[in-house]
Amino acid sequence: MARKKFQWSRDEDTPEGELHFVDRTNRSERKRDADQLDSLVKQMVRLKPDQIASLELPETVLNALNEARRIKAKGRVRSGMRRQMLFVAGTLRNEAEEDVARIIAKVEKMQKSG
Repeated sequence: MARKKFQWSRDEDTPEGELHFVDRTNRSERKRDADQLDSLVKQMVRLKPDQIASLELPETVLNALNEARRIKAKGRVRSGMRRQMLFVAGTLRNEAEEDVARIIAKVEKMQKSG
């Protein structure tokens, strides 16, 4: 459950400032989200090229994912593959939450169907 945090902000419109609440997540929730993205990336690397094309990924994520697939095809490059998968997860974190949720749903649907 997200906690509420008080935050004081002041800008040009309100020079006296105002107090408002900001939602913040706890560490275990952030860790669960990161683990979910890591497992998503592992599933995405295993997909076939036509399945990846049907995901309609943003260009930055697609380029990083293609690089991960290239490293995997090389063979015994474990540390490079691990770093690249972390990079793909990081680029996914920079995308909008709705896009990531859509990608997760599509990958899960592909995993269930075959």
